[in-house]
Amino acid sequence: MDRVLVVIFGLMGVGKTTVAQALAQARDWPVIHSDTVRKDLAGLDPTAPARFEFGQGIYSEGFSQRTYQEMRRRAVAHLDEGAAAVILDASFKSAGERARVRDLASNKGARAVFIYCYCAPEVARERLLEREDTRAMSNGRLELLESQQEDFDPLTDADRPQLQVDTGRELEAVLQEITAFLDEFIDLS
Repeated sequence: MDRVLVVIFGLMGVGKTTVAQALAQARDWPVIHSDTVRKDLAGLDPTAPARFEFGQGIYSEGFSQRTYQEMRRRAVAHLDEGAAAVILDASFKSAGERARVRDLASNKGARAVFIYCYCAPEVARERLLEREDTRAMSNGRLELLESQQEDFDPLTDADRPQLQVDTGRELEAVLQEITAFLDEFIDLS
């Protein structure tokens, strides 16, 4: 039986959290959302608005590093408790953060599998606009999207196995594609 860290990542507004939650429910796997961890560390309710400029406040480089470190700590706790798989939901825009997950997986006798979520720009923009008037875990906003795109480290051969999945489709189709990909690369029986 393989043990796996499933990294669901990509730009804001592409549906990472929706995909992560659906996969967690379908497979009964724990999921760690960066937005929830970030707000926990800041002493905020998970759906409390936290509007900062790009790279500021709880989205500063230092706070983001603390957030990812805590996500890794929580993933280790799940693995140590016997979880066969843990889902990590975050932008993982930094190649360094993706490398740290690969290292963690290796150190825990697990495998890191990367699922890069994307959708048409107009779909992401629409989702971000819809989110503006809600109390969501994420504070991603349309005016921040371009800055995140510019700050996103390119994907590399090290970020494998990797599935790039168009999340602009029906969630069920996305989940079927992810499940087939995971079944191809890992044995959780």
